[in-house]
Amino acid sequence: MEKQHVPSGAALMRRAATLTACLLILISCGGPSMEDKFQALARRPDIDVMTARYEEMQTALRNRVSAEVGPLNWKEQDPMSKAGCSGYSDVRGVESRTLALWIHFGNIPDKQWDRVVAIATEVTSAYGFEVPSARVNSPGQHDITAKDAYGALYMLGTAVNTTLMLHTGCHLEARAHPANAGKKTS
Repeated sequence: MEKQHVPSGAALMRRAATLTACLLILISCGGPSMEDKFQALARRPDIDVMTARYEEMQTALRNRVSAEVGPLNWKEQDPMSKAGCSGYSDVRGVESRTLALWIHFGNIPDKQWDRVVAIATEVTSAYGFEVPSARVNSPGQHDITAKDAYGALYMLGTAVNTTLMLHTGCHLEARAHPANAGKKTS
């Protein structure tokens, strides 16, 4: 039978202190607390306010593109959907949305795409979006995206058809937002 080494009391204390220190470091470096996350979200408009703003932006963008490049006959293809927010799973009353998918059954010609990008830049920057970047820019197929400060992302592209889609960032539901305390919300 082998003789097992039994650590001394001092060695056990050092190991326990090291383990405790490691746990404290891991806990303290765990990221923002639930309260910090809630406060960050409370500084943003609620999801209903932002949805209305983004829908207004999409309408303005579709109208401008249609008027200056079209005519385009935009149709709502898929309705809006709601989802939670993975970075805020510990905060109640948080959601993100994918707004309705808008589609024009047809391609925007290559020679007009630069004008579409200029229109998109002008319209969406007024709503706080950065300058769009091209994900695809090849003959017959173009796709741009841009984000805003709240993490919303829109995509505008053309290939066989032309589509406009927007995902919101994470926002408090109207009923959970401190600015709406005491107000009737839907």
